[in-house]
Amino acid sequence: MQRTTRDGERRSMESTRGPERRGEPRGAARKAALLAGLAVLLGGSALVACAAAPPRLHPVFPERPAAEKPRGKILFVLSAAREQTLGDSSKRATGTFLGELYEPYLALTGAGHEVVFATDGGAVPAIDPESLDEKYWEDGAQRARAQRFVERAPQVRAPLSLEQARAAADAFDGIVVPGGQGVMVDLLDNADLHALLAHFAAKHQPVGLICHAPAVLTRMRQPNPLSRRTVTSVSSFEELYIETFVMGAEAQVRDIGEQLEEHGYEHDAAFPGSAHALRDCNLVTSQNPFSTGRFSALYLEALADYRRGARCARRERP
Repeated sequence: MQRTTRDGERRSMESTRGPERRGEPRGAARKAALLAGLAVLLGGSALVACAAAPPRLHPVFPERPAAEKPRGKILFVLSAAREQTLGDSSKRATGTFLGELYEPYLALTGAGHEVVFATDGGAVPAIDPESLDEKYWEDGAQRARAQRFVERAPQVRAPLSLEQARAAADAFDGIVVPGGQGVMVDLLDNADLHALLAHFAAKHQPVGLICHAPAVLTRMRQPNPLSRRTVTSVSSFEELYIETFVMGAEAQVRDIGEQLEEHGYEHDAAFPGSAHALRDCNLVTSQNPFSTGRFSALYLEALADYRRGARCARRERP
């Protein structure tokens, strides 16, 4: 039996984590089928969709209300990778997706929080050229403001190293990792980032992972405080669209949703290009560049709960 997910992908009702799953072909037939499915979706066909999977953890507050913690600093971890190697050995410029950095930054600073930036080695962050395309922005003025910010803001031009951020982890109330293919180059297997994510999660502080960034969960040591949560990330259709019409070749690391499921996460994806973000207690994830508004709202909710003393408890699943 199969069910149709919210982005139209066919998912088996049986386990997707067995060895037979990893042995499936991923060649031209798969690409043709997915592109055909995408054409149907974009043509407006109706779909029967499953409801989003419920969160596995939920916030629990003290019986006696505690004094609300003051607004603190939020750590943003950015990619400094300027180039990625694709599956056919070609190379392309990459980096952090600008809107996935700038819009959550505006939301958090607008709510009174200070944002501190960090990269691997303290290098100046890179911005993915694709993220400058007008289709990802409400208007050109907003894009221009974002570009000026990353080009001129001292805190962006001289970020902390991840080693420094890890040493100062207790000074922060939460962490956000914007997406972009650059994440797959210099952050996916970064031990300092893995340690930071586990640190914040263990303290019930908000962890935000945007678009491609949830892939980092698949490389962390299991189990950890973020294991087996309900998450979203870039969908298979969106990966294929990017590879076909933007990158011109397959990424070396792909099928992120399937990898998350293979590692015990409940992965939920929405219609390609739609705004979709999920909160599983202190873990907030989002699907694509069009989801940053929803992501920011959910992250601020998680941050407010943490400041009111919330802790994350496992929800019983049927």
